[in-house]
Amino acid sequence: MPRTCDTCNCVIPPARLEALPHTTTCVGCSRVTTFVGFMDWSHKTAPELVVVNSADTENLRRAKRINARAR
Repeated sequence: MPRTCDTCNCVIPPARLEALPHTTTCVGCSRVTTFVGFMDWSHKTAPELVVVNSADTENLRRAKRINARAR
């Protein structure tokens, strides 16, 4: 029996259920956010990985500026 999305009541694809067996939403209704990573080379021998939420435009702009300045 196919499982339906709790939000929009469409059928959840079998491939999604295979990857995430306990999911209750379809891909379109999921709330997963994407992240962007940059290397901060503020110190010559110890770079730092900066991970920013892609929806956070201000911090994304700052991270891009830091990454560009370090090169």
